[in-house]
Amino acid sequence: MVVISRRSSLDITRAVVFAMVLREMQTRFSSRRLGGVWTLLEPILHLVLMMVIYAYAKDKTVPGMELPAFLLFGVLPFLLFKNISLNLMDSLEANRALFAYRQIQLMDTWVARFIVNFCISASVLMLMGFVLAFWGGYDLSIHAPLEWGVTWGVGLALAFGLGMIYCAIGEVLPESKTIIKLSYFPLYLLSGAIFPVWNLPPSVLSWLALNPWLHVIELFRIHASPSYPSMPQLNILYPAMWAGATLFVGFGLYRARRLHMMAS
Repeated sequence: MVVISRRSSLDITRAVVFAMVLREMQTRFSSRRLGGVWTLLEPILHLVLMMVIYAYAKDKTVPGMELPAFLLFGVLPFLLFKNISLNLMDSLEANRALFAYRQIQLMDTWVARFIVNFCISASVLMLMGFVLAFWGGYDLSIHAPLEWGVTWGVGLALAFGLGMIYCAIGEVLPESKTIIKLSYFPLYLLSGAIFPVWNLPPSVLSWLALNPWLHVIELFRIHASPSYPSMPQLNILYPAMWAGATLFVGFGLYRARRLHMMAS
């Protein structure tokens, strides 16, 4: 007598996500010309470019933190959060043919893309950190690892929530994808990823503090170095509320629109 065991829904989801992760990795590192190389080089080139710019600037120092550490803890996290949100937004077009299989859900593609982007960015962060610490001799120790980890969690949750919302908006208004992608350039400048914002006038900082990414990026540096200048406008609760709100809206849109998005 042959006994056929039925897999639980959790086992099916885990298998689907694992297969989607393998597919995403294969797509990025094999099928696109120089796709895998560019995925790894993009954050590195950002860091090198900013170091070159600072090398020719008059003020080459950042109080409380060495310049490479300042850029590493600003540029790489912002690029990770940006890539997560924009890759979730494009998941419909990239995986539309797979939705013919009833085991594959839109959420599976989101989770797979989140995992792939996080693993790639974490690898680049560790690689650059190793090079800067052991070859360059820079101090990259984390002063408050628990708070630093919480900040990572808030940033990742916010990026995931925004990605779900972008995907739902892009399905209804495909033209909005271009606007969303272009909006990340001013956000890159206004989030303190490449220049210190704590020396700006308080009236300007009060407006910049409306951007939750500014809180996340600056808190990365504050929790890494105890001597890095802090600002009274910074608060982890503010981006955490943004993360909770975007996740709530994103999951609501997913529940209401998932069948239409997968069928369109």
